[in-house]
Amino acid sequence: MYILTIDIGGTAIKLGLVNERGTICKRSSFLMPSDYTKLTTQLHNHIQTTYEPNFVGIAISSTGLVDTKTQEIGMSSKLYEGFGKHLVKHLRDHFKCPVYAENDGNCALLAEKWLGNGRDCSDFATIVLGTSVGGGIMVNNQLVHGKHLLAGEIGYMLFPTDKKPWEIWSIVGSTRALVEAVSEQKGQQLDGRQVSALFENGDGQAQASVRDFIEKLAVGCYTLQYLIDPEKILIGGGISSSSFLLPELQKQIQRLADTIPSTVVVPQVESCLFGNDSNLVGACYNFLVQSEFINNKAYSW
Repeated sequence: MYILTIDIGGTAIKLGLVNERGTICKRSSFLMPSDYTKLTTQLHNHIQTTYEPNFVGIAISSTGLVDTKTQEIGMSSKLYEGFGKHLVKHLRDHFKCPVYAENDGNCALLAEKWLGNGRDCSDFATIVLGTSVGGGIMVNNQLVHGKHLLAGEIGYMLFPTDKKPWEIWSIVGSTRALVEAVSEQKGQQLDGRQVSALFENGDGQAQASVRDFIEKLAVGCYTLQYLIDPEKILIGGGISSSSFLLPELQKQIQRLADTIPSTVVVPQVESCLFGNDSNLVGACYNFLVQSEFINNKAYSW
């Protein structure tokens, strides 16, 4: 049995054919169109030409809020107007199969709870670093959505900046923000791998920018620890696979804890087991639950 999983990110759309055990058997991707209104058609055509219609359903992980009842994506945003109102319905009607969507940070958390580094935890959180900063929260083995579906939207955490008194974390502390900052310093367009290589090779500008990036991440982890008191915090996104990220993050967290005399617990941080695949695997699990292939609508383990 295969589920076609789709991860809608701010930069790219990733797809995978995933079986009921969470194994990705085929994958593909394309860039997010600058005109969001074109995404539905482009996604439809990509599925038609790349995947045989032998999947039992479609699972979507998406940036932006996802209404758990209506399955509309990105309410009150340009995502909503561009494709979010009709994407799930369009895919369901055309491919004649069940389609379920969930927020990408929540999908990353579900993947880690199902098969990853959160398997043995009843209380944990994920932080996903990419085009923006996303996250998910689990308390007492329950995925927390919140009254306004904003639980885990830690990218809205505020940080002071040189240019303005306050800015949200997704703007000043995402992987994209880091890459753009180092690219501007170097006068050339770089990608995340190149920035990581500069850091590891001792480039002073890259190291300063990366350490600022990691300091913000450490503050986010420290704050999460005292908001929900998780057993651990799992870090996802492409940069989480860098050899330096976790050791540097642990150093920064300890430095923060050492400066605050009231520290009770130092956050335990680990990488997401599935890395960049967390969203695809978690979307698959959400589909299995919602379509009752797994009889567990309350996400209880």
